Amino acid sequence: MTKKIVVLQGGLGSEKAVSHNTAKAFCKALKDLKLSYELVEADENLPCRLQELRPDIVLNALHGKYAEDGTVQGICEYLKIPYTGSGLLASALTMDKIKTKQVLMQEKINTPFFQVMNAKSGNLLASKVNVDLPFVVKPSREGSSVGISICRKTEEIQAALDSAKVYDYLVLIEKYIEGAEITVPILAGKALTPIEIEPKDHFYDYQHKYTKGMTDYLLPPNQSAEIIARIQLIAEKIFEVLDLRAYARIDFMVDKEGKIFFIEVNPLPGCTETSLLPKSAKYDGIEFKDLVQQLLNMATTDYAGLR
Repeated sequence: MTKKIVVLQGGLGSEKAVSHNTAKAFCKALKDLKLSYELVEADENLPCRLQELRPDIVLNALHGKYAEDGTVQGICEYLKIPYTGSGLLASALTMDKIKTKQVLMQEKINTPFFQVMNAKSGNLLASKVNVDLPFVVKPSREGSSVGISICRKTEEIQAALDSAKVYDYLVLIEKYIEGAEITVPILAGKALTPIEIEPKDHFYDYQHKYTKGMTDYLLPPNQSAEIIARIQLIAEKIFEVLDLRAYARIDFMVDKEGKIFFIEVNPLPGCTETSLLPKSAKYDGIEFKDLVQQLLNMATTDYAGLR
């Protein structure tokens, strides 16, 4: 039987443009697989639209707020429509960088020293920061490095805090780790070959992520076989502990002594022309259309098979 597939794109958050690019890639893969689909814009009418269409599968090409944070997953759960990616709780948890770190610390996963500040308290002031420079300031619930700053000087702190609070009232101040940035794509619970990320200047911000030629990607990483194996094992453990499903991408820093620090999880990795999970999958012998087929095969709901 031919399944009715809906590809969700756009959304209400700051990553709308990235979502459109992921959706474009997904649609091309579906055509290559000779599967029919309907492309749906995830606007305020999404619940009614999905109820009207009643697809067999939602292929989720959304990113960021109102998208990979449990919002769309909850709509699909309520309508009992299988969807790609992680479930409601895992999506909501991993979108929140602070809560994710707090959970993983209970599992002895190493992460940089951090401080949490709340803009609602009215005390989002440089003088209240107790993390030694340099450090990273980021909104807790945002993606694609939106609202992130690296502070190396005292006079940079207040502007960084003000930038982060535009996107979330919960602000994470995290000790900056000098070293190699490594991301580990995960597919069906297994770590693919990690990728080392080397921005040509500044840091791996939104512009460097989505502009060709601004970042070098080392695949495999310029790291020892021991570090690569260890980081893959840690990534698989994180995937399991957080109850992630189907696929994800987990970011780490490795300092000059070889110590591994967990940074964050992306529960719905981008699948654009410059995205990292498809790069790693291809290196490991998985063509993009076959990757998409696997995502479709793993589509489900949290309560599938339960009363």
